[in-house]
Amino acid sequence: MTHGEPDTLDLQDPGQAPPATAPLAEQKVTWLELFFDLIFVVAFDQLSKRLGDSPGLENIAEFGLMFTAVWWAWAGNTMLAARYGNETRAYQWGTIAQLISMAVLALTLRGDLHDTGLAFALAYFANRALQVGMDLSIDRELPGGAPFARRTGQALLVVALAWLASAALPAGSTPQIALWCVTLLADLLIPVLVQRRLGHHLGSLPHGEHLPERIGLLQIIAMGAIVTEVVGGSRQQALSLTTLSPALSAIVLTVALWRLYFDQARTLPLLGAHLKGQLSRMLAWLYAHLPFTLSVIVLGVGLGHGISAVDAKKDAMNQQFVAWPLSAALLTLVFLRWNSRRVAGRRGPDRSLLAMWAGALAAAALGFIDLDTAQLHGLAAALTVGVSLLVATDPVTRRLGQIEEKVTEQLLEEPGPAQSDAARTDATSANPPTNSDTRSS
Repeated sequence: MTHGEPDTLDLQDPGQAPPATAPLAEQKVTWLELFFDLIFVVAFDQLSKRLGDSPGLENIAEFGLMFTAVWWAWAGNTMLAARYGNETRAYQWGTIAQLISMAVLALTLRGDLHDTGLAFALAYFANRALQVGMDLSIDRELPGGAPFARRTGQALLVVALAWLASAALPAGSTPQIALWCVTLLADLLIPVLVQRRLGHHLGSLPHGEHLPERIGLLQIIAMGAIVTEVVGGSRQQALSLTTLSPALSAIVLTVALWRLYFDQARTLPLLGAHLKGQLSRMLAWLYAHLPFTLSVIVLGVGLGHGISAVDAKKDAMNQQFVAWPLSAALLTLVFLRWNSRRVAGRRGPDRSLLAMWAGALAAAALGFIDLDTAQLHGLAAALTVGVSLLVATDPVTRRLGQIEEKVTEQLLEEPGPAQSDAARTDATSANPPTNSDTRSS
């Protein structure tokens, strides 16, 4: 038992009936899904090169927009598999088609939008249209239908047509980019609005193990992109202690960041949605991975180009691409841990939260200090390693992980109704959900 905190976690509101959630059946990530995810290695590499080649404000904004679109294309496919399984014919054939559309989309990511805007719009329209087809086909294929997929597909059809309409606008023009922004925002909001309308019982919640595994695999891909950027940057310089030292620091930083992310109790918000109906916290958990993944990719650009840079102006920009993305990544981890603690009903001080907060502030401060590449990478690595050690050795981190494991095991069991109620009440103990957690979701 962690000192000062309950030893159990109750993810069930004692004042209401248990949500109508079936026990989790095993759902493994398939070879097709792994192949689909590998396309994003190419997409992230293209986006990184785009940002590194021209780190101006306009290009940074375009990078953010295109990255969000790419991440959301991945999320749509992943969420569909996590909600309705990866063995349906609609999902398998649709994923193969989406894989091709994403490969074409990746070809357009590095070019100037005045040259590639038309191709990007058409490729993304194809991806969205395929997503519509997958949603509606799964609704027809599954016995009893799939309400979430059906309503999402119907709304997404309008979004897909808007992407098609944007192809008629001048490539890379302000009206075209503005329409992309509005359309992408609407696309991001569709699952939230549909989930709120359907509620817990008809929402077909994502699988409690499959979705976190897919999300974790994408973070590994993003962190692998840092190593790729560092190796690429090192190629631009002669091998020496001057170049090897910052490269080694960057790799150590990446390992520490990996440890920080995977040391968290990553699935508690999703488990809370299954057992307690906390849909808002589940959605917040999912969407928080967008800024985290984006921060990791930009951090890789800063680390890699910092090693290869010979121009003082670019070197100063790369310093900002290390300081601020590292700070943003740590702040996202602060939110993810806070969200998990809220689901678990944890109160009181948390040294890991304080450590990550302090690390985020220290990382941001690196952007205001005149440092050379070796100093910057060394300080950033030392900072990240220090925070990761504090989090890894925190008893609260260990206890949250134990709670997560226990609740997952209970969800994977197949008890009868009476046993199911007992399992929920035995799972863990904390505060009951607030009205806003169940009603607003």
